Amino acid sequence: MNLRENLNKIHFELSNRFDVQINEKSDLKIGNYVELSINEGNKTVKAFIKKTELNNNNFNWLYFSNPLNENSNKVERTSSVDGFLKDIQDIFEKNRFDSEYIESIK
Repeated sequence: MNLRENLNKIHFELSNRFDVQINEKSDLKIGNYVELSINEGNKTVKAFIKKTELNNNNFNWLYFSNPLNENSNKVERTSSVDGFLKDIQDIFEKNRFDSEYIESIK
């Protein structure tokens, strides 16, 4: 699969389960990337995937441990196109965020 097919598949699967916003962006340090804001109730996963990564079935990506603070830690993950939805569900279900964020959404 190519970048567009992989991105469309990921977006479609996420949109069937969550409220999702997707934006294509560019940064001098990391290049072209896709930013995903994925919402479930009062929780948000703010994920970043380099476009070059999306040319492959398996890819590396990052998310903020506290999506309310852009200076928070960025957690690195590796997923497959088919497994990305499960990885996002895992983050929500197991509250894989900073304790500061968990406290702020209670």
